[in-house]
Amino acid sequence: MLSDQERTALRDIEARVLAEDPSWVRAFDVTAARVARRRAHESAFHLVAVVVWTVMAALMVVAGVPGPAVFFAALAGLSAWMIRRLRRPARTDTTAA
Repeated sequence: MLSDQERTALRDIEARVLAEDPSWVRAFDVTAARVARRRAHESAFHLVAVVVWTVMAALMVVAGVPGPAVFFAALAGLSAWMIRRLRRPARTDTTAA
């Protein structure tokens, strides 16, 4: 956690950098948007995978084949976990170096 003095210094540095080279600062905004878009696409992919694996597990149960049913159910669970993981905010290191 930054102290008030450090936060003020950081804001001053950010303002100076923005005044000196706005295109350089915008490059970081574009990168952040690209990362967010990629996470959204990955999340949608895993949602489709959850549906497919769940349907496959149900079909295997109906067919009376428990081994593949467990396998597909595990894949559905893994995909659901990935969705949850992708939707969490990125971790930031809060320890002082």
